[in-house]
Amino acid sequence: MTKSQLIERVAASETAWTRRNIEGAVNAIFDSMADALTRGERIEIRGLGSFQVKQRMPRVGRNPK
Repeated sequence: MTKSQLIERVAASETAWTRRNIEGAVNAIFDSMADALTRGERIEIRGLGSFQVKQRMPRVGRNPK
């Protein structure tokens, strides 16, 4: 599901809000999630999952030729 599909689905179920208001709310949620992840915080949304940034060691790539 893309962000525009999410906005359309919420707009179809919520009749009191305009599409522009719903788009602003979805953008605000995603922006705050991105800000939290850049600060190194962990995000947990019950029923959906948890998100965090992990630092991994670099791997040596191989050319399959």
